[in-house]
Amino acid sequence: MELNSEKISQNYEGILQDIKKYSPYPEKVKILFVSKYLGIEEQEALINMGYNYFGENRAQVYRDKLERFSGEKYENLVWDFIGRLQKNKIKYIINSVNLIHSIDSYELLEEINKKAIENNKIINGLIEINVSKEESKTGVYIEDFKKDSEKYFSMSNVKIIGFMTMAPFEASEAEINSYFSNMRDLKEEYQKKYDYVTTLSMGMSNDYVEALKNGATIIRIGSKLFK
Repeated sequence: MELNSEKISQNYEGILQDIKKYSPYPEKVKILFVSKYLGIEEQEALINMGYNYFGENRAQVYRDKLERFSGEKYENLVWDFIGRLQKNKIKYIINSVNLIHSIDSYELLEEINKKAIENNKIINGLIEINVSKEESKTGVYIEDFKKDSEKYFSMSNVKIIGFMTMAPFEASEAEINSYFSNMRDLKEEYQKKYDYVTTLSMGMSNDYVEALKNGATIIRIGSKLFK
C-alpha cells in the first residue's frame, strides 16, 4: 500500500473536525489507527508522519512490530490490542500493551490476569460487549455482564477501565444509534460504581459519527484514513 501523507493528513483533520462537531466531550476522544493492513515499511512511514497511536489485531504481528519499532526513537509509540485474543497468544503482548480492547469472556480475563501476575504487570482492559447479539461475533451480552459484573472488576492485575463493541456492518443508522446508546448507558452505570471506568471504544470508519454522538472515547479508524 502506497501511503499519501497529504491525503492521510486531510482525512485525519476531517475526523478531528467530526470529533469537535459530534462528541459531547471532544477533548477526551482518541483516534486509534487500525494498522493491521500495514506492513513494516508502511507502518514506519506513518510513524515518520508523526502518528503514534496504533491498534493491532494479531498477537504475533503485534510482537513483530514491537520488536522492529523499539528503542529511544520509538519510545512515544502507544500500542493497543484490538483483535480476538487467544489464550496461548497473551504472552506476545503482555509486557508492552497499553490497552486490551477485546476481553470477550471471563475465562480470557482470568488468563490475562494470570499472565499479568507472572510478568509483574498491571494491565488495562476493556470488556468486549456483543451489543447486537450477533452469533458471528464474540463478546459478552449486556445482561450476562450485569449478572456477574463484580467478578470482572475483582482481578488483581487487570483493571477494567471500560467497554468495547462493534455494531453490525449492515445495520441501519437508527439501529447503530440504539446499540451505541446502550453502550453509553452501560459505561455511565458502571462509572458510578467504579470511577476509573472512563473508556468506551466503539465506532470504526463506517460508523464513528454515531459512536461519537453516543460518547465514544476511542474510535478505531482504518480505511477512512487512507481513502
